[in-house]
Amino acid sequence: MKRLSQAVLLTAGLIVPLAPQAQAAPKPTPAPSTPKAAVAPGVRTAVTTVKLPTGDRVRVQDGSVVGIDPGPGRDHLAFQQIGRGRDLVVLPSDAVQRKLDPNLFRIGGAPAPVRRAAAETEHGLTIDVLGRNGEPMAARAFVTSRDDPAGGVWVLGSGEEERLPAGRYFVTVMAGENGRKGPFLMLSAPDVRLDQDKTVTLDGTRARRVELSVARPTARARYLVAGAAVKAPPGADYPYNGASMFLSEGDELYADVLDPTPDFVFDIQGEFEEPLIRLDVEGDSPFPVDVAYAVDVDDRPSPSLLGVLGLKAVRGGAGTPDDLKDAAGALVVLDPSAGDTPLPERVENVAKAGGRAVLLAGTGTAPSYSGDLALPTLVASGDAAERLRRLTETAPVQVTTHGIEASPYNYKIVHPAVGGIPDNPVFRDRDEDLATGRVTYRGPGAAGRAVLAPGAALGDLSLGGLAEAVRIPSVRTEYVSAAPGLVFNRVIMGAGDGAPYVYTVDREYRRGEKFTDTMFKGVLGPWLTPAPGPMKGTRRLAWIFRKGDTIDVRVPAFADDRPGHFGGNYADSEDSAGATRLYRNGALVGETAEPGTGAFQVPAEAGAYRLDVEARVGAPDWQATTGVRTSWTFGSAGNGSTTVPPLMAVRFSPSLNDLNQGPAGSDVSIPVRVEHQAGATPTGPVVSLTVKASDDDGAHWRTLPVTREGDHWVVRVHNPAKGAVTLRALARDGSGNTVDETLTHAYTVH
Repeated sequence: MKRLSQAVLLTAGLIVPLAPQAQAAPKPTPAPSTPKAAVAPGVRTAVTTVKLPTGDRVRVQDGSVVGIDPGPGRDHLAFQQIGRGRDLVVLPSDAVQRKLDPNLFRIGGAPAPVRRAAAETEHGLTIDVLGRNGEPMAARAFVTSRDDPAGGVWVLGSGEEERLPAGRYFVTVMAGENGRKGPFLMLSAPDVRLDQDKTVTLDGTRARRVELSVARPTARARYLVAGAAVKAPPGADYPYNGASMFLSEGDELYADVLDPTPDFVFDIQGEFEEPLIRLDVEGDSPFPVDVAYAVDVDDRPSPSLLGVLGLKAVRGGAGTPDDLKDAAGALVVLDPSAGDTPLPERVENVAKAGGRAVLLAGTGTAPSYSGDLALPTLVASGDAAERLRRLTETAPVQVTTHGIEASPYNYKIVHPAVGGIPDNPVFRDRDEDLATGRVTYRGPGAAGRAVLAPGAALGDLSLGGLAEAVRIPSVRTEYVSAAPGLVFNRVIMGAGDGAPYVYTVDREYRRGEKFTDTMFKGVLGPWLTPAPGPMKGTRRLAWIFRKGDTIDVRVPAFADDRPGHFGGNYADSEDSAGATRLYRNGALVGETAEPGTGAFQVPAEAGAYRLDVEARVGAPDWQATTGVRTSWTFGSAGNGSTTVPPLMAVRFSPSLNDLNQGPAGSDVSIPVRVEHQAGATPTGPVVSLTVKASDDDGAHWRTLPVTREGDHWVVRVHNPAKGAVTLRALARDGSGNTVDETLTHAYTVH
């Protein structure tokens, strides 16, 4: 059962493309080959679901596709996407063969582009598409302007003429030669100059086979995406226009570009992991069957089947009680679409008959369902699944299942090509060709789950980001592509109300490089060095800066204790509501309800300022660093230029376990650093530091001994026998600037 699950587009500084791509089931969706953008801390729009005329459901957030749920029986479709925001179009690969109006698939809300003015010069554009056999084929072409950022997206049927304003256009065609079954073609013309009536022929006979895999034999693709992009028109608020094709593992893809330009970028990318469940048929002629866990309409998977189990597979028919006489202890093979009984009820029947697990296998369509399943339920399709089903019709079949909680490794593979498509775009990456990292994902005082979204970029072109649920704490080996100019980042977001997220700065890797990293390493809190990374194609001067008469604030309130990591949280409810307030000479200038975010108009004259930032976590399972309250004082005056005030942040670096817990009842030493934000106006050194601790949420405080050791301080803390430690630091520099920082439940003890 193919399922492109909801991805969560996250965070300040994370590259979040505005037009996504494709993937194989049953996994989350990657972010696309299109514009880079950043979401400010504390800002997130809701995910909306749009149902296509074909029954497929598309999930959209911030103008981008973040998930696709194919309709029943449509698991092996490819999906084509182009445009962004109101111009977003998502077209299933069988829409052409079914002669469906492409305008029905404009899910962004914008109508088809119309003429701007009667006097505007127009010419006819016709796109002819030839298949790999050289014969004309039915297809849809996406056409976007290279001159006008507001031009919209035209969708042309092959052989149809459309009158368009004179100018330059980017044309892409993504089509299945045999409808939704493929093979698939991705044909591009990056610079069509329309100065007269013109016919452009995109010729599939020129297309080259595109393949992406890794050498590890058991790895399977979480997603595969092909993309084509060109520079956006002048004046656009995004750097690239792109089109993407979502593919399943095993799909055949052929690609070509007509008259490539220097700014044209083709990419093929994917992620590969160990399957959570595998099934092997034993006997004289053993064979594997690709299986996946069933997932309901709300993205809830079936129970897991863990460990290595030897089971007999038996025929279960429609799953009625009369069909289940041999079910005890067995893997019961059910017809995917037999009868009208809901799947949860059929699985319940198997459980009552003593069955161990369920396999939906055969030529039928796996049913769409809602609700919990009583047993681990697997889904399989294809020749191997049908072969197993037929064997069980005559006798029980011995099978072995291999189930794991999580893949111990992840491959993030990206192959971009600038200026054209490689002569032989077939890639099989070996471990030694990649960078290899050991990455730890810590938990917030308790085990749980989080959302992880790696991203990649080449210059100002985003080349993908994928979201997946991961267990925390956990450790895995991560492999990433190594190429000049290709950078990767990573963001992890806790689950629940106001749970923090942490993201990394972009990093380029070398072939064969070894690295380590830890996400959510406590203690979390504000951190202002180094300066922010690029956002929306530009780089912020600093986290807090003054430009003319505006003080602009973007405080990463929940950065973790690793260099190059920053973070914040989203105020989802009253329990996680935050605030940002700016005072001048004791009077309130302005405030926002978002933690660490605001832009405040101030007088040009010099004044004494206080900036207060409050951020809280409402999720009960988030137990370590549940709140941040920071107050800065500084002076500022407008001088017509951009200045960076000398705000300080305090960083605590205790020795904690993978749940960010310290040893209960023990005396511990905690290194402490105090640093001014990057780019700050020259100021004096830190001249005083006071640190306090509380074991009762701040009702009572005790001042801790502070010792200077080289470039940092060390404080001694006696951990309580249970509960959590709240920390408060007050620091002053030689110019009189101060910081008062409180970290509620900075860490827990065990």
